[in-house]
Amino acid sequence: MNNNKGFTLIELIIATTIILIVSLGFFGWASTIIQTNLSIERNNTAYAMLMDVAERLQRMSDNTLITHATANKRCVGYASSGDSLKGCSTANCGGGTPTGALESGQTGMTIYTNPTQSSTTPYLFDNNACNGLTWVTTACRTGSTIATASNTNIDHPNSTTGTPNYDSINPIRSYKNTTYYAVWSVAYMPCTSYSTDRRKIFVTVYWIDPEPGATIASGATVKSVSIVVDKAIGTES
Repeated sequence: MNNNKGFTLIELIIATTIILIVSLGFFGWASTIIQTNLSIERNNTAYAMLMDVAERLQRMSDNTLITHATANKRCVGYASSGDSLKGCSTANCGGGTPTGALESGQTGMTIYTNPTQSSTTPYLFDNNACNGLTWVTTACRTGSTIATASNTNIDHPNSTTGTPNYDSINPIRSYKNTTYYAVWSVAYMPCTSYSTDRRKIFVTVYWIDPEPGATIASGATVKSVSIVVDKAIGTES
């Protein structure tokens, strides 16, 4: 009797097809896990930077980094107990009531830290000028597009406030081929009879995916984390 225990061609094709299907599913799953882990890592990195910047701002004495843009003062307040923080209805801290929403669309940023005003105004990024350098060096500051303000609500960076002291807080940090940017603004409280000793600091840290080269790629996604903290008056770093 001829006992042939080998595989036929059809059996081999079926087995190969099954292996390919399983492999595609596995690699698709693995790719999703990798992207998810990368997203979590970037969020954690941005959040750590956000908390560091916010804490440093809280502890700083008054200077151009933590004072409002003189030509565009802003005030915020609470309409009632338990209400969310809102912008005052009268511009330039002229009084009014806290009625204006502070959210900036679906970006996760506030109107005081969103570094773009429209789809035609790009987000700030360093154009790779800081590649291999630290932001506190003069060579890294010179010619970098981060020095240009695209939203007058922003106190930092904002060209109208003069040359900020970048040595105190590093607003641009790179980690694992991703560059993170810190943007912040200061608002006084309350809407009426506001005091310079009662402030809220709005801080956003954002990054651009994919990482920009000379220009921001079409279809790039800007992701961010944001926080609002109280200014600790009378303490210094």
